[in-house]
Amino acid sequence: MPLTVRYLGMAVSWIGFTLSFTLLFLSMRAVLDIGGFCAEGGPYVIQTTCPGETGWLANLSIYLGLASVGVGFYFACGLGASVMLAAWPILFIGLSLNFFQTGFAAGGMGTTAMFLGAMFLVMGAVPLVFWLRRRRNRIALIAGTSKIDGTSVGKLDLSWVRAPASEDEPRELSGTDYIVLIPLWLLEAALGVWIGVIWFGG
Repeated sequence: MPLTVRYLGMAVSWIGFTLSFTLLFLSMRAVLDIGGFCAEGGPYVIQTTCPGETGWLANLSIYLGLASVGVGFYFACGLGASVMLAAWPILFIGLSLNFFQTGFAAGGMGTTAMFLGAMFLVMGAVPLVFWLRRRRNRIALIAGTSKIDGTSVGKLDLSWVRAPASEDEPRELSGTDYIVLIPLWLLEAALGVWIGVIWFGG
């Protein structure tokens, strides 16, 4: 894969994923603010309509998020922090915050929201803890599994069984790799969030 294509893949995957997560997060927040349920269309009388464009934006965000993870896997090929590794915990831990905030809010969903928040938190945190037991995955979550010139230093391993230390020693990224790759993917992620906030607010 040409290095330029891999950098483009990294950008598209992080911008696309954080955009999709932002749209889903804000759509969910809007629905929780009106009681946690709504509906659009169909032959029945709708008691609570979905606010704004949350209905189609929430659906769009799911497909966009999946596509972004696929782009990161097939095109970035380990360049920059791994969207594939980060997507699941970001999704569930992030959405759990919506439930917790609603649960604590006066007049919110109370116990139900707290229970759902705890469930989402566990669903996001438990796999992350298992995955990060592997040193190669900890490096992949921060800066990826490739140097800035595209040279691979290891691969993700998303199994839940801890590998022997001898099998979990990736080649090191250099200081330059960290200095270039970390700010780059963080900037791309921030751009996706910004686009999502502007889009949802518009």
